[in-house]
Amino acid sequence: MEILDTNTVLVKVKTINIDSVVQDNQENLRPDSFDSFIWQEHIKKILQTAINSAKKRKGSMGHILFCGPSGFGKTTMAHIIAKQSGVNMKVVTGYAINKPAEIVSILNSLEEWDILFIDEIHRLKPNVEEVLYIAMEDFVIDMVMPEWGSVRIPLNKFTLIGATTKWEWLSKPIKNRFVYDFHFMDYNDEEKKIIIDKYLKKYWVATNQAVIEKIYSKVDSVPREIHNLCIKIRDFFVTEWKNEKEFTQDLRKRFLIHSKIDDGWMSPIHQKYLNILKRNDRPMGIKSIAIQLWMNEKAVEEDIEPLLIKLWKIEKTIGWRILVS
Repeated sequence: MEILDTNTVLVKVKTINIDSVVQDNQENLRPDSFDSFIWQEHIKKILQTAINSAKKRKGSMGHILFCGPSGFGKTTMAHIIAKQSGVNMKVVTGYAINKPAEIVSILNSLEEWDILFIDEIHRLKPNVEEVLYIAMEDFVIDMVMPEWGSVRIPLNKFTLIGATTKWEWLSKPIKNRFVYDFHFMDYNDEEKKIIIDKYLKKYWVATNQAVIEKIYSKVDSVPREIHNLCIKIRDFFVTEWKNEKEFTQDLRKRFLIHSKIDDGWMSPIHQKYLNILKRNDRPMGIKSIAIQLWMNEKAVEEDIEPLLIKLWKIEKTIGWRILVS
């Protein structure tokens, strides 16, 4: 972590020199090019055009906003942009920036054409946002000096990439400063199969298409969840393979029992949620369900219900949760 020290503030950001990143094939499996990034073709095509334009102009790209659920590759895409552009990227999380002086320190540290990646950008405070969106548009910082009034400080040209799971939390002024606004889409069954096959090969787990056909129905259409499933398969295979040369249908069935995974990546906590609705045999409020799950309401809404809604297991209304028969 690089520490940026000014007279008024200490700000910690991570500086990434893309050319010096060492890939570990066993653990660091982030795609490092658009070709190796599965799906989101509509995003990759437009981004490649923006990168090519910046290179020809010898300038910075327009600012980019990535929106979508956690685990869809927003951070990975930012790394690919930096690598394809041949520039350095500084990484910081929105909640880590508490005061305007801190974002000023970060912006002043940027070299010409650098990328600043702010993850969870919706967590920025309003007064920090105000400094940032002026810098995004005019590449300047307006500083109020006690004795000399205001001073306008020029910045090096940079590209801001913001990532958010809460697009609606961003203010209109900062949204308008992003030239590119992308929403990551769900992966379909064929794309899930490609990702599973890719990760299992990376982890040296030999299998066949018949097994992959059965595996894909057991995981949600989120790349990070697919990766996590493949890690679990690897660990089970390494432990249980004995004389097996590949991950067979028999091993797959034993793995599912061992891991307690149901169709669509439902875990025991999802099944418990459904059982609560079945047992009561009526629509229920989120508070009652949360109490019986021994969880707070926000955790149930954000961590449990999205998958159940996606799998058409429940319907969600303003006041009630209804089991889908």
